[in-house]
Amino acid sequence: MPQYLRTSSVRLIEASQEALALAFVGLGLPARQELRVGAAQFAASAGLIGVAVEQALSAILVQVLGEDALMANRTQFKSAREVLQDVRSLLVAPPPRASFLTYGLLDAAAHRQELHRATEGFTLIIGERAAGLHAGQGPSRAVAMVQAQKVLVFYNLLARSSRIRPYLEQRPRSTDSRLDTDVIVDDLARRFTEAETLGERSAALRSLFLVLPEVPAVAPEWLDAFDRSAVAPTNDDINLLLQTLEHAAPVRFHRLNAGGQGLPVAVRPNDANALPIAPHHLRRAFGDVLGQFDAYVGTANGRLNDGHLDVPPESFLLDLWVLGPNKLIQELNRERLTAHDAWPFIVTALSSPRINRPFWFLASMVDDLGQLVAQLHRAFEVGGGGYLRQQQAPTLEAIDALRRGQVLAPDNPIVTTLRGAYAEASARRETIALALERNRGTPRNAGPEAEALLRRVSEGEWVAGQAFETVMGLPNQEAKRYWSRLLAESASDPEDREMLVRIHRDDNLVPAQSAARKAMKLIDAVSYGPQVELE
Repeated sequence: MPQYLRTSSVRLIEASQEALALAFVGLGLPARQELRVGAAQFAASAGLIGVAVEQALSAILVQVLGEDALMANRTQFKSAREVLQDVRSLLVAPPPRASFLTYGLLDAAAHRQELHRATEGFTLIIGERAAGLHAGQGPSRAVAMVQAQKVLVFYNLLARSSRIRPYLEQRPRSTDSRLDTDVIVDDLARRFTEAETLGERSAALRSLFLVLPEVPAVAPEWLDAFDRSAVAPTNDDINLLLQTLEHAAPVRFHRLNAGGQGLPVAVRPNDANALPIAPHHLRRAFGDVLGQFDAYVGTANGRLNDGHLDVPPESFLLDLWVLGPNKLIQELNRERLTAHDAWPFIVTALSSPRINRPFWFLASMVDDLGQLVAQLHRAFEVGGGGYLRQQQAPTLEAIDALRRGQVLAPDNPIVTTLRGAYAEASARRETIALALERNRGTPRNAGPEAEALLRRVSEGEWVAGQAFETVMGLPNQEAKRYWSRLLAESASDPEDREMLVRIHRDDNLVPAQSAARKAMKLIDAVSYGPQVELE
């Protein structure tokens, strides 16, 4: 079977299914004894269900943006909720690389909406995972089974894509295929009204959140209360959660306050007992990136106000591209870029003759794309005619499509270029195996070590950049140039960035440099640009 997804994404999909299968095993085993604290019985299973959710979401994020997308900084993974937020953002405004989610489907937009709806309750499942794995506190078996069914629904939706289906053919199954959630809700409502302790009320309310099909709009206030309620619930937290549920599903929850009497507590948002959320400061590894960035931005904006273009050098733009958005926000110590931050580098990218340099990774980070369009209009006017002016119409149209979350018009030249380049990269990757056979016994012979890695690239198991170091270790310069060119021609993954920039800057690899520049443009656009159905 050909490999349709990158190896790391396949690994995460399979790990997700293993976690869910283990959860089903735990939910199906007979109780070994009556536990002194009943909440511990299914804590591990609830935790594994949350693990399955996080790994399935991570597989999507890695396939689109590479493994760096899972990192909060160089030594720490993102939280599961951050991964969920990133995936939901991809589903709302998908870059072209996200087209693997809808491959073979007639209505891609409708399918993405279904996937988006299916993830609505995952925030709570992830919270329950933390309660189960860290606090040893889980819901009842029935509630855990409802959560597992939600994960199965998500698997089933993913499997509609013919790119993902082969990796979900053996997905785990539940023996409890039909669960009456109305009965579960009624039982939990009864448990809540009869609860004698704060902990019992908290457990019942948490389970109600998990079971209800009506998911309340996620807001920091009640979500923080949901998290705290698993560790140290307060009356204020319980009251806030109850009010949230009553607003989300008033018909179902009038029974919790029969007689119209509320709980004898009050909501105090500024309660000293609330858990504070401290700002998250990220350490910068390269102290000069921020200084250079600010200097170039200040100079470009000042000169533009004087009616002149003075944009940053291409070398610094490529330094930023190698970092990628995830690491770049750490280096710049900010979450988003302003239009004034980004436009100088975009003009740098568009000013490169024949093949534009990467810039969509910066556009995707801008907080106001409308303002970016306005700034670029000013820059195009000042820049005069020539090659830069030719980029104006298609670029501004594409940025506007990104701003509106719309599919880029088919007649935009960017669409034709992307589709052709993406298909060509896939075809070039498959021909590497033939090239290995053809060049045995010649000066271009790859040797046993490099050949093994190049075959893995050709079969789709590895991305091109993973074989580059070995190729650069070949003793023959002609072989280095030849295989570097083939790797550059087949590159289409965000993790190929460093390889491509190194080729672009290496005077000994001139035959591969044109292919490297084309690949940089392709990877940047399909990973961070406006929606284009590639396949």
